[in-house]
Amino acid sequence: MRVNFFSFRKSSFIFVFLFLLQFQSVQSSENKSDSTKLSELWKSAIKHNKDSNHYSALEDYSKALIIAPNNHLLFYNRGLTYANLQLLNQAINDFDNSIKIKPNFGPGYGDRGMVFYELDQKDKACKDFKKAADLKYKRAISWIEDKNRSAWCTQN
Repeated sequence: MRVNFFSFRKSSFIFVFLFLLQFQSVQSSENKSDSTKLSELWKSAIKHNKDSNHYSALEDYSKALIIAPNNHLLFYNRGLTYANLQLLNQAINDFDNSIKIKPNFGPGYGDRGMVFYELDQKDKACKDFKKAADLKYKRAISWIEDKNRSAWCTQN
């Protein structure tokens, strides 16, 4: 079963709001030119993803991570972009980094689980789906509750 990673793109736009909230703390720790550049790169990456120009979005996220290397949302959204391009090992690496920075970040677990599922690593996928659901990530909760999709996972 192939996972539609284009739906991941939609979730990255949801995190724009979350990023802007977190961006306030980034601004206080970065100098003015860095925070301006970070904001420009973030907006550009979102636009590139919206226009399906994913490789340009990857470049912008990577440049932004040089400025803010501890921003879990930048890693997460770059991971979503890698997943859209079916660069699944890179996506896992970025989801790992996002989780390492913010261990209670449900979407990081949920979307890493989707990548593990795509790679037919169902034990890892199931573990991540359950962790994401425990963290109240709604998409993981609905996935776990859908017995037609998750019977193999909920039996464990």
